[in-house]
Amino acid sequence: MTDVAFSWDRSARAVLADALARLDVRRFVVETRPGELAIARVGRLRHDPGGRHVLTGCGTALSTAWIVLRGLGIRPVLSFPHDPGRPDVLAAVTPGADDPATTSDWDRYLALRAVAGPPRGRAVPVADPVVLAELAAENPWPRTQAARNPGGRGLSVVADGAGCVDRVLVGAAVHSVRVAAAVRGLTTEVRPGGQGSVPQAVVLVFEG
Repeated sequence: MTDVAFSWDRSARAVLADALARLDVRRFVVETRPGELAIARVGRLRHDPGGRHVLTGCGTALSTAWIVLRGLGIRPVLSFPHDPGRPDVLAAVTPGADDPATTSDWDRYLALRAVAGPPRGRAVPVADPVVLAELAAENPWPRTQAARNPGGRGLSVVADGAGCVDRVLVGAAVHSVRVAAAVRGLTTEVRPGGQGSVPQAVVLVFEG
């Protein structure tokens, strides 16, 4: 279940709610506190040790909210609250100064509707290192790295740490890469990364 509360006007709330409703994993709540949006996890999924998929879904919600705010001309500021009374709250976004959306911001906002995958049929993987490097460069999230998957296809997205926040950030980074691909008319598929201790994922990219 997705519950959206947005402290700005009704149209902005509707835009955010529409974008979040399109996400596959909805075990999150996007709520408002005085002057900020908070991303909180809700419940667990079966066969999800440690709530990893829920945390990744929260990262997807965080990335989506960030893109929507930029489309609305707001410069978001990211923080990670540590509130013993609300351990479910994983990240918060504070609206910063007004900052008119750029063409790239609008492209990403429009691409939220076009994020697609896995592709059907015999999809052609994108192997051009220039294209993959461009997609990797559009990962704005701290404590994460996106790079061409060594020895394989697509891009590898890896966190610097192994905590809950790092899993959220990997989810946000993966979503940002997928949106960047959708801007270019490409489809994507997300697969688990290696079995190491740090959160990671592989984003396969295909021609549209």
